[in-house]
Amino acid sequence: MKKCDNGQIDKIGFYIARGGMNMKKDLRYQKTKIAILRAIEVLLQNKDFEKISIKDICETAQVSRSAFYLHYTDKYDLAKQCQLELIETGNRFIKERVITKRDKLMLTMLNLLLGEGKVMALLISSHGSSEIQESIRAVMRQNMQKNILPLTNLKFANSTEERYFLSFFSNAIFGVIQEWINSGQKESPEEIVALVDKNFSFEFK
Repeated sequence: MKKCDNGQIDKIGFYIARGGMNMKKDLRYQKTKIAILRAIEVLLQNKDFEKISIKDICETAQVSRSAFYLHYTDKYDLAKQCQLELIETGNRFIKERVITKRDKLMLTMLNLLLGEGKVMALLISSHGSSEIQESIRAVMRQNMQKNILPLTNLKFANSTEERYFLSFFSNAIFGVIQEWINSGQKESPEEIVALVDKNFSFEFK
């Protein structure tokens, strides 16, 4: 370690060096995460989620098991984090008023499934597991109740009415998305939004 003229350690140089090391570690961490996500994406195109092992993911990603466990506790944790990240992106757009219309929210989520949310799309597909898909539906219901309903013009007579609406809406939207993905996403996101738009009349305030 470099010392100053008075014999003291050069603290500025020390912190710069440590910051550089942390940056390199952060870059490696992100590169590993990207490799893992790409690996699960590749595997899900030809293999059911339940049949994919941690070994499969690590070998495809070319990372060690210890590197995998730095990011996820298991493959179910990987799936959960993917869905939460996608939903958080949509919520952020709403809160920042980037999205102020219901159809724009749907369009944004479909476009995300075509891009950075490809893993989530594959988990929704026939290659996903029923357990994961039920978890996605539950998160959709909770998210709509907490983050979307308060921003709409919908009014309910009681909690039972609200609960059944949330169940109907989340399952309907999930079913449309799943059908779209399973049929090869042949329709554009705009076409899917137009189809859904014919069946729902509520709007954001």
